[in-house]
Amino acid sequence: MKRLPVLVTAVAIGAAGLSCPTGTADPALPSCTRPAALISPKVAAPHTDCLAHSSGLNFTVSYWTVPELPKPRAVKVTVRDPGGEVVQTIDELLEPSSPGPVGWQDVDGDGREELIIPIARHLFNGNPNTRFAVWRAPGDRMHFERTQMVGQAVYPSGDGYLVSNGGAVDSRDLTFYLPTGAGYTLVVVLTIEAEEVDPGTRRVLTVSCRAHQEDGLHAVDMDVYQAEDTFCASPAAAAIWPDAQRVTIRPWPRWGS
Repeated sequence: MKRLPVLVTAVAIGAAGLSCPTGTADPALPSCTRPAALISPKVAAPHTDCLAHSSGLNFTVSYWTVPELPKPRAVKVTVRDPGGEVVQTIDELLEPSSPGPVGWQDVDGDGREELIIPIARHLFNGNPNTRFAVWRAPGDRMHFERTQMVGQAVYPSGDGYLVSNGGAVDSRDLTFYLPTGAGYTLVVVLTIEAEEVDPGTRRVLTVSCRAHQEDGLHAVDMDVYQAEDTFCASPAAAAIWPDAQRVTIRPWPRWGS
């Protein structure tokens, strides 16, 4: 399978010629719902203006649309400190296929919730995958940093990384991110493919795992060969078709060999 594209989009509403409502938090707004499946809900959830509280901060969520385009075109999240002062305004452009509202979840397991904004949902090789933004503030910081991801799920890898898991029925793309003070650094992408499948039971018998060169590998002092050896043996990779035999397909030539 081809690697999922990670799209880079403009997120500043002003740069797109759009404007969102301004003003203080409206106490009449309902509390934001907290769906269990933020990124890949079975049924698309509505986008509703709301209020939320997380990690000592207050959030006002406002969606922007026009009558002739009923789907939200953008969302504005105003972040306030306990005293009501605005500390950050987060703007995201949305596509009509956005599967659900803004949500909060501790996706990296550090004890603090991240702000998750589902942007769009599209089919990749027959399977729905969501493009979404993760806004992270480590420790007690009030300012959030943005990282865009694509997949069907996002969770801790089990060895200090954050993983977005996406792809199709017969292959998975695992993208490993290193949590930092600036959000997340993309380290490596693995493609795990089913090579042999039992025709009767559809059980996957053998799988291959390949790493893709990424600029973030310098952050962990690895080349792509070391990354393939390390990350293909990680808990997150081992959890994909765990009973299948791991095989090596088309070994890459190594310089000097």
